[in-house]
Amino acid sequence: RIYQDLRRGWRVTAPNLEQCGLLKIEYLSLNDLCESQADWATLHPALADARPTIREQLCKTLLDFLRRELAISVDYLNPTYQETIKQLGSQWLGEPWAIDETEQMARSFVAYPRRSQPGDSGEAIYVSGRGGFGLYLRRADTLPHYHQKLSSEETEQIIVRLFEMLRLAGLVEVVHEQRDAQDAPGYMVRAAGMIWKAGDGSEPLRDPIRVPRAAATGGQTNEFFIRFYRSEARRFQGLRAKEHTAQVAPDERIDREERFRKADLPLLFCSPTMELGVDIAQLNAVGLRNV
Repeated sequence: RIYQDLRRGWRVTAPNLEQCGLLKIEYLSLNDLCESQADWATLHPALADARPTIREQLCKTLLDFLRRELAISVDYLNPTYQETIKQLGSQWLGEPWAIDETEQMARSFVAYPRRSQPGDSGEAIYVSGRGGFGLYLRRADTLPHYHQKLSSEETEQIIVRLFEMLRLAGLVEVVHEQRDAQDAPGYMVRAAGMIWKAGDGSEPLRDPIRVPRAAATGGQTNEFFIRFYRSEARRFQGLRAKEHTAQVAPDERIDREERFRKADLPLLFCSPTMELGVDIAQLNAVGLRNV
């Protein structure tokens, strides 16, 4: 659930810890890789002639992109491992700690440094010269030392080399071998190479792929959610909420009604199934919030 919470998405009402500047993820030995001129010398001039800080920014942007798309090699995003956890949880854990058998859990993707092709799997990410990361590479301020315009083909060549360099450093691993000349290896970010660090909430997250230009003022973090996550959320420990909709099995709905009537279940989110006539003890007011 932590990996899923950090997944790339449009988050306004509940930004995650990374977006609030309370969590930073760095990568093991990335600085050493980018400073090793001998490893980069034979690559495209845009990489070979770049300063180590520029290479590091390119690599980190690619790793962050893959990570937020859940192209991560870790047991917790493996469907087989998830099923094992569900089975063990149902045997040994009581509600609410066990994972519900019907819950759709986030699963990992595989990243390929090429364009998508007809018949490709929908459970893959394709990092091509024409995609978001390719456009990021071709911006003038991404490679300020390289004054020639990169073509799509050159951009794809650079992307392939970046994946290879990250594999050399052990930050990504090949999980699918290349099948033919038109294909490319499938990669995942190695969870063991991720370094999780607490942030102080002062530095806002900026994705250079989606937000080309930094704010003139430097950007600001969301003070409300920083305060909420640090202190206010503690007040809600132990608070439980359930849904009451037509999708919930009838016996489960009756159980939730009974627990809500006794105040064992303090919060209930309902569709009109509850609004239209279920009697709940002394409850005489219902707040309706609809479109």
